[in-house]
Amino acid sequence: MSAESDSPETGLKPSIKHRLKAWWDGYELDGGKQSQKSRDDKAREAVIDAGPPTVKGWSLARQQSVVTLFGEGMTRCVPDDAKTKLTQPLGINKALSVAELGSGLGGFSRWVSEEYDAYVTGYDSDQILQDAANEMTTMAGLARKVNFFHCDFENFNPKQRSADIVYASEALFPVANKAGCFAAVYKMLKPSGQFMMSDYMLEGTSPDAPELKAWRDAEPIGANPIDVQETRKLLTAAGFEVSIAENITVEYKANVLRAFADYAARTSNGEKSGHLHDWILSEGELWMRRIKEIEAGHLKVFRVYARKPVEII
Repeated sequence: MSAESDSPETGLKPSIKHRLKAWWDGYELDGGKQSQKSRDDKAREAVIDAGPPTVKGWSLARQQSVVTLFGEGMTRCVPDDAKTKLTQPLGINKALSVAELGSGLGGFSRWVSEEYDAYVTGYDSDQILQDAANEMTTMAGLARKVNFFHCDFENFNPKQRSADIVYASEALFPVANKAGCFAAVYKMLKPSGQFMMSDYMLEGTSPDAPELKAWRDAEPIGANPIDVQETRKLLTAAGFEVSIAENITVEYKANVLRAFADYAARTSNGEKSGHLHDWILSEGELWMRRIKEIEAGHLKVFRVYARKPVEII
């Protein structure tokens, strides 16, 4: 058991989780006591600085709203059980180098590092999120094991043979150049390296189908989903052996709806979201558009596993 405590009132050194939450909520810990700004004060200032609620860009208010919905450091709905299902089959341990694509605020990367005692590198196309992820990771005391880099997934160029495992959760559907991205991931992996991804994909629906247009136009950074069989084909062309393509749409939809139901329950029980409430409603519109496409059968979520073959010399 850790010698650290989650409670600021025990007199013990605050836990990593508590220190990170304190920093995020806008106060410092001094001898177990809270000081400086309250959470409501910080939220109010963030909203004033960010202007009206929007899902365009990553203002501090939007960052706080998604964390309120999805948990520490999470910009997407990937609860811990979904994290486990995506990563547990990979056999992650401290001897393997791990990379996350689309790391956002770094919550998933930090979870992997702590869960498996692993070294993790996160890649994200948004500089604001990368900077915030680095700061949050430093405050959590994990900067030695977790770090983040800015990248362009349309022209992805990571260091070759730098990872044993690469994973991504709902991060690559905006990418138009999927063939180039998958080829870069293949080169990034060491021989026998593993790639696990879950993402929005199509099944029997054309990428340019008119029923997808409104959703695609409304996505903050665009959307370029492709058919699951096309995904398999592109991965194979890159050199991967693809062994799993599992439809997890029902599970995914349930997780999203549960996150919003949990938020509604917390607020009805007295938890205050203050000035973030309108931001959370704006975020909800984005997610409900996705759910609407899923319910109509136009959009699905698949988990895909691929492996880089061992080199034969």
